[in-house]
Amino acid sequence: MTQHQTGIEQINLGYNFDEDRLLLKLGLLDKTEISVWISRKICKSVWALLHGAQSTPVDSSAYTEPNKLLMAGNKAEALAGFAREAAEQKVIENMDFKADYVADREARTEEPLLAIQCVIVTAENSQSQLELHCKNGQVVKMALSSELVHAMTSIVQLATREAAWDLLFSNDASQANIPPSSAVLH
Repeated sequence: MTQHQTGIEQINLGYNFDEDRLLLKLGLLDKTEISVWISRKICKSVWALLHGAQSTPVDSSAYTEPNKLLMAGNKAEALAGFAREAAEQKVIENMDFKADYVADREARTEEPLLAIQCVIVTAENSQSQLELHCKNGQVVKMALSSELVHAMTSIVQLATREAAWDLLFSNDASQANIPPSSAVLH
C-alpha cells in the first residue's frame, strides 16, 4: 500500500446520526481528502491523548526547596515558556474556524475509513504524531503542532455537543463556554 504525505489544510468534524459516529474529514494541501469514522470510544481516547500532548510535565523536585523556583535557570525557563505560549496564542488567534470546508476534494478512499485505535507516537528528534489506526490496516498520521491540538480539541468539543455524547471529559478545558452552533464544524 502506498503512503501519501501532505499537510493538512482544513479539518472538518461532524456528527452522523444514522451511524452514531463522528466523521473526521482532513482536507489536504494536495486537494485530496481523507475521511475517517470516529466512534464514541475513539473520540474519548483522542481527547485524552490530545490533552496529554498539550500538557508539559512539571518537575516536582522544584517544589522541595522554596527558593529553588526563583533561581536564574528556572527564571530563564519560565520566560522561555511564556514566550512560547505567547507565540502559540498568536498563531491560534489567526486560525479560521468560520470559513466553509472545501468539499470538492478528491477522496483518497471510496468509503470513509473506520478508526479502531488511536495513539501518539514520538520518534527521537521529531514532532509527535497522532495516529488513527483503521480497520483496513491503514494509519492516518497527523503531526501534533500546537495549532492542530487546539483545532482538534475545539472541534471535538463542538461535535460531541452536537452528538449529545456525555463523554465526561476529564480536563477543565472541556468546560469552556462555547456557544452551540449549527454552522459547519472545522
